[in-house]
Amino acid sequence: MLKQILEEFLQIEGVNTAALIARDGFLIDYVGREPADKDALAALGSCAMAFFSRAGIALEMGQARQSVLEHEDGTIILTRINDDELLAVITGEESHSGRLAYILPKITTRVAAVI
Repeated sequence: MLKQILEEFLQIEGVNTAALIARDGFLIDYVGREPADKDALAALGSCAMAFFSRAGIALEMGQARQSVLEHEDGTIILTRINDDELLAVITGEESHSGRLAYILPKITTRVAAVI
């Protein structure tokens, strides 16, 4: 069931990979193109969300819900599912990150329901 929901992300134009990551930096599952370094994606994604959450708490803004990292050849969108998991969506350079950031929460709630 989880893999089926993750595969819905691949139907969005430009999405190459969707991955569920544990807060402790381990890859739980992924669909789509295999990331160049799955372990790095999981570890760095977890660390990035922890960093942005701590920054938000320090600034009295609360924990980070989502982070969009735009790179030369694509985008990584990290979305907190709950206190223990986060979702990483990787796109190519042809994606529309604004549209994706809008759609992500809708599918993310379904991911949360099955984990």
